Amino acid sequence: MKPHFDLSFLPKALCQFTVLSDTHYMVTDTAGSNEFPSRSKQTNRTATALKTAASLPNNFIVHLGDLVQEYPGTEFFGLAMSSSLKQIRDSGLNPYYVPGNHDVGDKPDPAMPTHPTVRKNLDYFHEQVGRTYYAFDSGQIRGIVLNSQIFNTPNANHQKSFFEQELSSCTSKGQRIAIFLHLPPYLYEPDESSWGHYDNIDEPDRSWFLNLVTKHNVELICCGHSHFAFLNQIQSTRIIVCPSTSFTRPGFGHLFTSSPAPEHGRDDSAKLGFHFGRVFDSRIDIHFIRTNGLEKHEGNQRPIITRLPSSLKGAPLGVTLTHPICNVSEVPITFPSVTRQKVRNDYPLLALLELGVTKLRVPWTDIKDPLQCERLQILRNHGVEIQAFLPSYGSQYLHSLLDRFPEKVDLWEIQMAGNSIPEDSTLEIFADCHRRTPLALSTIMPFQTIEGKQHPRPRIGFFYKELQNLDNRLSATGLIIDRVSCRVNVGEEFDLFWNSFDGSALSNIGHIDWLISLPHCDDEKNATLAAIALFSHSQTSGSSMFFDPPIDLDRTMDIAHGLLDVRCNPRPVFNVLRALNTILHVYKGDGYVITEDHSRHRLHSNLADMELLLPNEPIRQSTNILLFDLVNCSRLEQPESDYSPTICLAVYPR
Repeated sequence: MKPHFDLSFLPKALCQFTVLSDTHYMVTDTAGSNEFPSRSKQTNRTATALKTAASLPNNFIVHLGDLVQEYPGTEFFGLAMSSSLKQIRDSGLNPYYVPGNHDVGDKPDPAMPTHPTVRKNLDYFHEQVGRTYYAFDSGQIRGIVLNSQIFNTPNANHQKSFFEQELSSCTSKGQRIAIFLHLPPYLYEPDESSWGHYDNIDEPDRSWFLNLVTKHNVELICCGHSHFAFLNQIQSTRIIVCPSTSFTRPGFGHLFTSSPAPEHGRDDSAKLGFHFGRVFDSRIDIHFIRTNGLEKHEGNQRPIITRLPSSLKGAPLGVTLTHPICNVSEVPITFPSVTRQKVRNDYPLLALLELGVTKLRVPWTDIKDPLQCERLQILRNHGVEIQAFLPSYGSQYLHSLLDRFPEKVDLWEIQMAGNSIPEDSTLEIFADCHRRTPLALSTIMPFQTIEGKQHPRPRIGFFYKELQNLDNRLSATGLIIDRVSCRVNVGEEFDLFWNSFDGSALSNIGHIDWLISLPHCDDEKNATLAAIALFSHSQTSGSSMFFDPPIDLDRTMDIAHGLLDVRCNPRPVFNVLRALNTILHVYKGDGYVITEDHSRHRLHSNLADMELLLPNEPIRQSTNILLFDLVNCSRLEQPESDYSPTICLAVYPR
């Protein structure tokens, strides 16, 4: 089988694995099969997801449960189960199976219209599929599979003894532990209510389980069931709640301040997919592979699996958080739960990891907000640097923040209001605080006139033409500033990177970080703008480029599309930046320089020549060329043929 993915940009891993969940094989013409139109798509969506997973170089595969749409005891359950297992075998996969509630029954809860697990169901699963709890080895990883539905029942006694013994054995041998189960231990917080809650493990076994997990330093927990993606961290343990390959649960659509996805939230197809894990000496990278609800493979493209922040150190891509990294909602009392479920919207955080962002600009208030700060620290654990901006209140105030929140921020950005030349008091802040933390300087100019707007706008960041006067002021005082934040004037079309920019002329400014706001509600224009910006910027060294907004601004005075839409699904600019950031990083070598012909869209390094191709631009003829469709984050298999009118990158390896 021809490889479906291009994995050439990923660093070498010790072990690779795939985790799928909630495939929900659907037998047609059964009771309720027409309740939602998307039910007719579930089986084909699963087939495509399975074939996609089979094309990856897996050392092992885990299915987190809910093989079928039917329940034990229903008329077509046996047919659905046998058909699902055959579909998986025919795809070429041989996974480790985790029992889901549709496979063996639900957790016990008399308040919900569910189907509790009974011995008969467990016996059937044992006969048709295999054990419901067990362990396996793959390289450095000891995988432990558990049946989450039997917790808090007499059927769990032997499983609990098994789990305790496995953890003790792993700890004594120094093995790295990954746990796979269907139900998440919790969604929002470890002590959340479980009665009438469809999506967590009940007490007292939840606390028993989590205490053992933290005691034995479990590295990773993967679970499913919710059909939505969530990320939790309990001490050193990462808890990943995996999405479905077939449909989304409508209730969780209340997380978003937008109209629901099709079928009132049930068919948010951009959120469908599975996870691809890669094990290294000191970490496990988890890549989200989007299947987008496709029922068959299309085209001659090979999707690129791009790097995560952990393997992009020094890459320039950053984001300014005009939106919070997460918000909290309560899912209404809705089937089958009989209580409201408190949940976070983790999609912005997960998208930033997928994007490969290495730096975030955040308001300083996020650092003193316990929830926002906790989520930002998760990103830091994955290799993302946090740059917090705050007004120039005074050195004592910054000292107090450093005392209250030690080691929570990698760089503090001081913002002056109303001028581009720092006053003595601002310089004193820098001189006093620089011994404790790296600092950057920015400005807010409140009266920038915008064509077509009644009111002026605040401009955040210096203009490049203002930096020489700033540098002269710093030189006169003998103060050196680590970084400054500079606003890119989109009207200049980034010629400053190509022609006029010369950072060496600034003696007292270390690096310039560039701020870019996506100005359009036109996805093609934003994608083109971002591609030119990041590509042009790549010849600079040591600076970052921060894009905003991360999510659509749809209820503001300045409406604009972001990297994600209001349901936190990627827009084309997201894929453009994701692909370009990884490719530029891998081929950077000793650094990029402008080609001899001074073309605005050509660069070369000691590893490759590169050419950014905007829609319908011709490709130079070459026998040695790699062509990448940035909008679709894919490698084109036949670069010599016509390519789609989109943004492409031509790479000519040396």
